Amino acid sequence: MTSFNTLADALDAAAETDGEIGFIDGANDERRLSYRLLKRAALRMLAVLQAEGAQPGDALLLYIPDNLRFLQFYWAAIYGGLTPVPVAAGATDAHLAKLAKVWAHMGEPRVVTDARHMERILGYFEHSNEAAAGERLAENALSDEPPAVEQAAERAAITPDQTAFIQFSSGSTGDPKGVVLTHANVLANIAAITEGSRFGAHEIALSWMPLTHDMGLIGFHLTLLTHAFNHHLMATDLFARRPMLWLDKAAEKNATLLCSPNFGYRHTLRAIGAKGLPDIDLSRVRLIYNGAEPIAAPLAREFLETLAPVGLSPNVMFCVYGLAEASLAATFPPAGAGLSTIRVARGELGIGDPVRFDDSDNAIELVDLGSPVAGADLRIADGDGQALGEDTVGRVWIKGPNVTAGYYANDDANAAAQVGDGWLDTGDLGFVHDGDLFIAGRAKDIIFINGANHYPQDLEAVAQAAEGVDLNKIAAAGVRAPGADADELVFFVVFRGHTEDFVPIARDVAHRVNQGTGLAVDHVVPVRQIPKTTSGKLQRAALARDYAAGAFDDVIAELAALMRPADAAPTATTNAGIADELKAICDEVAPDKKIGVDDDLFEIGLSSLELAQIHEGIEARWPDTIEINDLFDYPTINDLAAFLESETAA
Repeated sequence: MTSFNTLADALDAAAETDGEIGFIDGANDERRLSYRLLKRAALRMLAVLQAEGAQPGDALLLYIPDNLRFLQFYWAAIYGGLTPVPVAAGATDAHLAKLAKVWAHMGEPRVVTDARHMERILGYFEHSNEAAAGERLAENALSDEPPAVEQAAERAAITPDQTAFIQFSSGSTGDPKGVVLTHANVLANIAAITEGSRFGAHEIALSWMPLTHDMGLIGFHLTLLTHAFNHHLMATDLFARRPMLWLDKAAEKNATLLCSPNFGYRHTLRAIGAKGLPDIDLSRVRLIYNGAEPIAAPLAREFLETLAPVGLSPNVMFCVYGLAEASLAATFPPAGAGLSTIRVARGELGIGDPVRFDDSDNAIELVDLGSPVAGADLRIADGDGQALGEDTVGRVWIKGPNVTAGYYANDDANAAAQVGDGWLDTGDLGFVHDGDLFIAGRAKDIIFINGANHYPQDLEAVAQAAEGVDLNKIAAAGVRAPGADADELVFFVVFRGHTEDFVPIARDVAHRVNQGTGLAVDHVVPVRQIPKTTSGKLQRAALARDYAAGAFDDVIAELAALMRPADAAPTATTNAGIADELKAICDEVAPDKKIGVDDDLFEIGLSSLELAQIHEGIEARWPDTIEINDLFDYPTINDLAAFLESETAA
């Protein structure tokens, strides 16, 4: 790998090669962009930005759903000495709330987005009684397809210690935490990733991870660009609708490098279960980076075993530990060594606890995440910051040239994270065994769902508006059941009445969270009280431990019986044929939900991923008839059937 001082140097070098990026927007819908043309487009977009008054050092908030457009503006910012701030573009209130918070936190910078999302942004501000703020944002915004300008771009003089971009953690709407990463940070980590991955001369990569995620941007774009490797970016919503296409394209492109967190493997296996194993060859795949959320070993094994008949090697699973604060990678196992785990006793993984190995069925299986990447260091610290020896649980601290110097304009977050002599506290708990890191949990209450971090305070703020929920009488927690490969999202609500009277509250909480965030709520549980610390902080972990231990099993079963009576007769429909087809689509996507024709899809708690798949099925059967937003207006199968009948008749 050539040594570069800045990311701009890396694109300059790549532009002298024949390398290119492929953008996969459908089975037969692809665009290609050479590095040479990416550089040219970036300078063209920089000229537009400069004509609008952009100056070096200005922040540029990227709320762009299209990967190709995103990269053009990202690199325009790099060349112009601007600070790109990626934010995931979406239609939910959670996406819009995060955009609004980050925009305000950054001092109301210029935003680049498309017309459809700008309309949603303005609607959000108006609904939030902040129309004036929305007008200010729109006045200074720029379309992602701006007209060309006559003036040429002026490249800025960039130094390694300048900010390359600011990565805001997923879910950070209540207290935005923008990780500031310099060119030197990112390039140091790319060098470490290169060494730890043992790159060959001609790797080919494919990713469906969003470019607003550090694995998507750093791992599967910037790293590959520094080598001028060909790589392919699949639209994330396309993967959500058609996970099998990920495998098809990996085979078609002869990909050697793939990536996915837990939910991607689960999502793909579910599609294979419904449609069968594809007739493809995955023997070229060398590494699949597995990270972004706690790794479920049984799920990883199932994925490897299921795809073994199509040539996937059992040693390709590359289980890594990383975070945005480390410019992505913190520890790597040996590349090609495959999945390795140990089993430890459950309930004995607090700070200072010695690890007790346990082979019983009740043990927890933890994944070996390897040792620190090149140039980085790791410490397992006790509550006073003192280093702990092997096989003792403590706080995971990291240090190195790849580690951020701090969060943007957030003194509290910096004070909490910056510890010792240049160390950063990751907030994770873990231990070292035989020189390798094992993560045991979180020191705080972050919930992992579909590869993203969600802060319970943000989810509680959405659910707080439900009828019957008193202020500060609700707690959200992620609970990983024994043998499960994902967190369950559980809400605990203080309630002291009869269980049947809690049903509408449970429905309303689940409905509001689903509509506001796109997340499916697994259970809403009534509790007599929510435990708190002496300083008044919610003890969500205590509720989660009780839940995992089965303390609420009886009331959950009682609620399930009340909310879905076994003898309920299906309601007749006047659109029986269409309704039957719609039900078949829903049952294929969510067979465990047992969706009735009058069940509200949002009250049932379908995730945004499942809703996208249902819309994809409807689109295949009735092309160009409904938008995904129509599901909000017609949330039951019967309602949707009536709407479809009227639309198709028209």
